[in-house]
Amino acid sequence: MFHKHRTWAIHRVNTAEELAGMLTQRTWTLCSGFLIAGHEDMLFLNDATHEDGAGEYGLIRGGLSADRRFQIESITFSWCSTDEALQYIRDALLGTNAIWQEVAVSVEPAEEHGRCPLCA
Repeated sequence: MFHKHRTWAIHRVNTAEELAGMLTQRTWTLCSGFLIAGHEDMLFLNDATHEDGAGEYGLIRGGLSADRRFQIESITFSWCSTDEALQYIRDALLGTNAIWQEVAVSVEPAEEHGRCPLCA
């Protein structure tokens, strides 16, 4: 993760397909993060350096209330087709990625996040 002091607002989506479309077809604020219903132990955190730059996301094993979290992958979803993104997401949910490193990230439910300097 590039950003050690960012706090991400975690939005819940219903399916991996929905998330794949969201990450490949839209631009998100720098504090946006996501989890998929039924897979609350996997976070997708916007790790981009600029709103107009590449949509880079850290894939983090460990949910909102986890004591420890591990980055298992970093993917530039804005460079993927929706089908490619969906395969990366499914692989992450299945746990086929090797754990990279423990990370200390600050996350909170989107409803509690309010507004921060990174919000649009």
